[in-house]
This record gives sequence, structure tokens and C-alpha cells, in this order.
Amino acid sequence: MIKPNNNVVLVKTDGVKTETDDGILISEQWQDHQPTGTVVAIGDDVGCCKVGDKVFFERYTSIETPFGEDIRACHSDAILATFEDGDALD
Repeated sequence: MIKPNNNVVLVKTDGVKTETDDGILISEQWQDHQPTGTVVAIGDDVGCCKVGDKVFFERYTSIETPFGEDIRACHSDAILATFEDGDALD
């Protein structure tokens, strides 16, 4: 079991988006990990989320990890929101 230090959060991203919502293919050079995912591990000083939460995080403050292609690490300050599938702003 991986245990992050302090305020670090490990997020399994929702993957790489290969086409737009309208079905237009995205060139490989413009493909990037989505800034959303599921929390898989947290450090002891994280209070903003828990394991299993769906989160929206700052794309460019997270880093790749050696634990899998879709696992990214970020500080808890980079977690912008938690949400549930189907949530929408009203």
C-alpha cells in the first residue's frame, strides 16, 4: 500500500481525452490527462478529501508517478473541488 507524505494526494485520473464531446478527434500533441479523477491515497495532513472521492485538481501542479500511467500526485492545495458523477453547476 502506498502512503503519501504530509499533504500529498494520489489521484487516478480519468485518462486521456482523445475526442471532444462533439466527436472531433484530438491530435496526440494536444492530448493531455484530464484534471479530474478518483483519490486513491492521501497523506496524514489532508483534510479536503478522502479516498474514493471524485476530485477536480489543478492540471499543471500534479506530477506523474511511477505507480501507473494514470496515477498523479499533487498537494492537497491543488484540489479545487470534490464532486459526484452527474453533478452540475446550477
